Amino acid sequence: MVSLLHKHPLFSIMARAHTRRSLSTFSDAPRILIAGLGNAPYPSTRHSIGQYIINGLASHYSIHMSSSRGGHQGSNPTGSITLFKAKQLMNVSGPSVVAAMRAGQVPPSHLVLIYDSLTHAPCRLAVRFGGSAQGHNGVKSVMASLGASATSKPFWQIRVGVGRGNPAGSGVDGEVSQKRMINKSVDAAEWVLGPLSEEEKRYWGVGGKGLDAVVREIDRIMEKLGEEADG
Repeated sequence: MVSLLHKHPLFSIMARAHTRRSLSTFSDAPRILIAGLGNAPYPSTRHSIGQYIINGLASHYSIHMSSSRGGHQGSNPTGSITLFKAKQLMNVSGPSVVAAMRAGQVPPSHLVLIYDSLTHAPCRLAVRFGGSAQGHNGVKSVMASLGASATSKPFWQIRVGVGRGNPAGSGVDGEVSQKRMINKSVDAAEWVLGPLSEEEKRYWGVGGKGLDAVVREIDRIMEKLGEEADG
């Protein structure tokens, strides 16, 4: 019975889930491209939080980011994770993201896009596979470059809440408040182009609980892709 269990295609995935090691450290882990959306010339704004998080992930995974055609990218030692930041402005970054996918032979289902969300409160993550751009011009650019509708070429989306209203305040333990702040009287463009607060930078930066949450979501995505490959 034990020998039969070890031969089951899901055994290795299940075993890894009970270890402390990230799935990304295994040589046979599924390969993914994680692209952070943002405006490269304005790295510390809410609209660039996707690229801010990529910087933290590079430190977490010990990935050296180097200049490449259309952006900056780097991979972990096993090659399972490639991080990418486009050099272009958000609204025209899609071609560079798709070029990085094709260079790494990464299918749309193995793309993980990280970007800001006005409709989610600060410190909230919303992860989904597929779905529309919901008005986000960076996501629209990626979809247009893929030649994708919301359903034809779905990819993973990690939406990072930035709220819309008053700057995020501190909670009882000094962390960013997760109170839902959606004030539609505040101009959306002005809000997302505003600077990240120091609390938000700590939360989403190296050692912050927000970055840890992103890493956990990446592990879940890789585990899901591994299960599909073995299934």
